[in-house]
Amino acid sequence: MVYFQSHVGLCNWPTKLGKQHAAFAGRDPAREIVDLFHARDIPVCAYYSVNFNNWAVLEHPEWKLEPALEAPLGGGILPAARYGLCCLNNPGYRDFVRAQATEIAEGYDIDAMFFDMVWWQSVCVCDHCRTRCRVETGKDIPETVDWLDPDWCRYQAVRERWLIEFAEELRSHVRAARPDVPVYHNFAVAMMNWAKGISFESARAHDFLGGDFYGGREEQLVVSRLMLNLSEGAPVEFMTTVAANLAEHENLKSVEELTLQAFAATASASSFLTIVAINPDGTPNAEAFRRMGEVYRRTKPYDKFLGGRPVEDIAVYCSSDSKMTFAENGTPLIGPPIGSATQFPHFSAVRGACSKLQKAHLPFGIITRRQLDDLQHYRVIVLPNVLRMDAAEVEAFRAYVEQGGKLYASRMTSLTETSGVRHDDFMLADLFGASFDCDETGKVIHIRAQSESVEDAFAGQSCLSHWAGNDGSTGAVRLREGGQAQPLATLSLPYGYPHGGSVEDHHWASIHSSPRWTDTEAPVIVENRFGRGTVIYCAADIEAGESTAHGPLFVGLIRSLLDGVPTFESDTHPAVWVTAFDQSEQRRTILSFLNYQDELPVLPIADVPFRLRAPANAQFTRLSILPEGRELPFELDAAGTLRATLPR
Repeated sequence: MVYFQSHVGLCNWPTKLGKQHAAFAGRDPAREIVDLFHARDIPVCAYYSVNFNNWAVLEHPEWKLEPALEAPLGGGILPAARYGLCCLNNPGYRDFVRAQATEIAEGYDIDAMFFDMVWWQSVCVCDHCRTRCRVETGKDIPETVDWLDPDWCRYQAVRERWLIEFAEELRSHVRAARPDVPVYHNFAVAMMNWAKGISFESARAHDFLGGDFYGGREEQLVVSRLMLNLSEGAPVEFMTTVAANLAEHENLKSVEELTLQAFAATASASSFLTIVAINPDGTPNAEAFRRMGEVYRRTKPYDKFLGGRPVEDIAVYCSSDSKMTFAENGTPLIGPPIGSATQFPHFSAVRGACSKLQKAHLPFGIITRRQLDDLQHYRVIVLPNVLRMDAAEVEAFRAYVEQGGKLYASRMTSLTETSGVRHDDFMLADLFGASFDCDETGKVIHIRAQSESVEDAFAGQSCLSHWAGNDGSTGAVRLREGGQAQPLATLSLPYGYPHGGSVEDHHWASIHSSPRWTDTEAPVIVENRFGRGTVIYCAADIEAGESTAHGPLFVGLIRSLLDGVPTFESDTHPAVWVTAFDQSEQRRTILSFLNYQDELPVLPIADVPFRLRAPANAQFTRLSILPEGRELPFELDAAGTLRATLPR
């Protein structure tokens, strides 16, 4: 991937529309670089920065984004004052970007095109955005964030649609010149909150998904699984910097850290792209390239084993419409930034569910609306605190369970429509066998076991304490007593609940903590039969909790729904990622084990036992360790499940 232009907006080719970088006057370095790579049979992807363009802002101040939110970059380590932001609804700027994209596509023999930053850095309140909102919704841009207000929900929906339409336009302009060239846009902020305006629906504007990420191993776990099932094409692409982050130039990641990230991509059948900054004088950072080279040498032997259909018994549902929090309701639109970009309740639950399933080494993936017509392929579906749903989703999950599917749901799932309508009861109350009463307003509740399986997960604890986050990232709702579902756990409350207590207010029983005091009959976890299927509903988003008992409880509930042996399983250290891909056309299954520890250097793990079921109508005949192909002894049980031990 080569910068044809950067966030600065200066072009590295002799453009007729903008400004070429002064250092290249009289030359065409873009053509020189493309020709040099093609001479070595290396395909070239052209990079173009869309809404970051300092030159455009300075030359055409009327193109500037007018941010409603202060600090439109959301703070952090990046120098926000350096970036010139353009409004993607400004007709003049849109014409300029389309024309430059056409200039690149028509003038250069590129093999792919990457558009960066096709998202909103803030809610824009310029005249063009205000007019377009008024024309398309019949209303002005709302002055207040309110996810129970249909006008606000409608406005957010059009903000997302505007980006999809522009991304599709850009791809069309490139394709008009080069019909066979794949085009994609940076998908890096897709898991951030609503402010960026990137919806999962925008994936249709990409020939494949890719983006740059810096959030660590748990983020890579989630985004890799998300892109894998959401992308229109394969492979997807995981990008990250060779430096510690985008703001660093010299402080590089170690070869071992980069190798772990590269192998995490390999284990997810993803491409791995490293971003390296060139020195201001035009020279390369030699050590950065040396480290990159070492990483790619380590991963290259595995290239020929990538691909196939991911083996996923369990599907974690990720909702693009739930990238928000009801705690924002009533917040003025114009003012400080809206919370942390990735600290919204649904994401906390998605990330927690994925992390716990990974540590248990169970086969899982992440699905979206794209899979609503194919839910029957999954043995268990997880709905982790899905804050907003529409009728199509509700009916798809109801049909899935009715036909024999197994489903886990938590907290506020199906209580509110995407239109902003809050119901008195869950839209899936018939599946849950339980009804909504109210939000829990205290800081902590206690979950008391009413079944042997839940009690086992507590490992001797009398109950499980579940805390409500100050930002609403975790919490619980109250269920009405009674109902047709079987209670697996019930609610206990601390003394004086829901009061927090103070020096003067004695609604507390222990100075530091809030121990269990009042036992109620209100259910917290219930199990219900619906049609031919089974549902477990939990009033608390336990998948987002982080105590030593939260993981065993959540995983235990999912295992009970699996109702049988998972397709693969391993009894090894929680740091190990296990993934599998069915490559039926080559009559093989590829199983990957990645020792992805937090602290470096990674300590080796020996004697890793694992089990793997063969695909339908197939039987295992050989087991070998890749890439060298050394055979590994194995056993087959009566059901045809392979059992073996990985030596190291």
